[in-house]
Amino acid sequence: MKASIYLGTQGWIYEGWEGPFYPRKTSSKEMLRLYSRIFNTVEIDSTFYAIPAKNTVTGWYERTPKDFKFCVKIISEITHKKRLRDVEHALESFLERIRLLGEKLGAILIQMPPDFTPAEFSSLHSFLTLLPRDLNFAVEFRDSDWLKDDRFLEELKAYNVA
Repeated sequence: MKASIYLGTQGWIYEGWEGPFYPRKTSSKEMLRLYSRIFNTVEIDSTFYAIPAKNTVTGWYERTPKDFKFCVKIISEITHKKRLRDVEHALESFLERIRLLGEKLGAILIQMPPDFTPAEFSSLHSFLTLLPRDLNFAVEFRDSDWLKDDRFLEELKAYNVA
């Protein structure tokens, strides 16, 4: 079985990279194109704050090679504001837009707030049932108590969530 290794950073627009990595005065659109010549994946953090415009997502797709992968953070409305409860509409809207990345969509990162504890397990379970099986998801728990009980990890495994 052939395995692929994806190597990248969180984001591609950094002021300090102009000069050492990008030519000076490189546009942000061109930065992604240049970035994707060196790295084959990137984590997009801006999706945590708002659903990106359609033309933004299609632009990401068009400026990267066919084997490039985007890891996107799920919108904070789902994880931080609603804490995984009553999120059907927000999830549907987010996924509809992110699916524009097609085969370039890697993992969708579900970053939980630090105060999201195992006491909210039922919210996690209900949320996991909403996730489409054709996409890849990963959860980042920021409370270490999630790692102390195997049933939480078994729940993620049951839904094929990393």
